[in-house]
Amino acid sequence: MLDAASRRLSMLYRVLRSSNVGLNKVNNSFLKYSTVALKEGEKIVSIGDVSKTVKTASHPEYVPRSYLSEPLTQDTLHHLRWMLQKDLLGQDMFLLGRPGPLRARLALQYLELTGRELEYVALSRDTTESDLKQRREISGGTAEYIDQSAVRAATMGRVLVLQGIEKAERNVLPVLNNLLENREM
Repeated sequence: MLDAASRRLSMLYRVLRSSNVGLNKVNNSFLKYSTVALKEGEKIVSIGDVSKTVKTASHPEYVPRSYLSEPLTQDTLHHLRWMLQKDLLGQDMFLLGRPGPLRARLALQYLELTGRELEYVALSRDTTESDLKQRREISGGTAEYIDQSAVRAATMGRVLVLQGIEKAERNVLPVLNNLLENREM
């Protein structure tokens, strides 16, 4: 028993001791971000060695504001760089972390930096399929179907931020899975 414990401790010690060896140059370097205007409606966003050309949003009222006002930490810049890489590859992102506002703030900082439009859904136990798709409203004696955030994000090319996905009920998960995997509802 003692031999197995000492083996585990020595293995842990070796892993922790050598963890700095495997880091690439970017993780040890000082990152900066910049935005350079190209022409009317376009700019280049750079974080470290990763750059992306972005267009001005057609509805700037949907772009988050005032999240980049404070100086960004190196930790935040490394996360934003990773998000920029995922965006360049056209991949979805799933931010995990402790409870609190950090994940949402990071997403909003990225959207402000790249000038992307936001649609937001706060999921809870009470969220239903129709809350994600369409809602029926009666206006002037007639029923109208109003698209919800997930549908608007898909049809208008906006970024969908899902807050509290761990609270979603079972009947909502297949809809979310279908939206993320197949881009359809």
